[in-house]
Amino acid sequence: MEFKDKVKDVLDKAGDVAEKTYKTVADKSSKFMEETKLKIQASDIEDEITATLGEIGVMVYEKYKSGEKVAPELVKECKRIEKMYKDIDKIDVKTLYLKDLRVCEECKETIGIENKFCPHCGAKQKKVRIPVEKVEEVITEKVCPECKAVHGVDVNFCTKCGYKF
Repeated sequence: MEFKDKVKDVLDKAGDVAEKTYKTVADKSSKFMEETKLKIQASDIEDEITATLGEIGVMVYEKYKSGEKVAPELVKECKRIEKMYKDIDKIDVKTLYLKDLRVCEECKETIGIENKFCPHCGAKQKKVRIPVEKVEEVITEKVCPECKAVHGVDVNFCTKCGYKF
């Protein structure tokens, strides 16, 4: 009986250890899950704060655009935003130009760059004047007028005949 008692005692101790381990793991797992839920809640609130701050910024900018008075320290930022919008407009024009398109001055529809009249509203279009910077961006190679050799835009002399670009 001594052996049976020892085995029973060992099994009881193993059961106690397993039960304690289970309770510890379950407790830690529960705490981890609760911590994760709390972090998600905090993150959701932070996202809401960011969105609200963005809405406040839009309201301030709209006031600035409409000529209402805004705090002097915000005028500089509003002007910065204004410049960024103008930069986006320039990029949009360049992008359309690369596709041989432009925007009708009257109805704001996208039309062909060569259209003299808008196919949507019939408005007469002004001739497109391409600023030098736009032409330079579109040019991807140089062709020598003397020997017709093709070169990259960064070349100053023709490598075939020596023509100076």
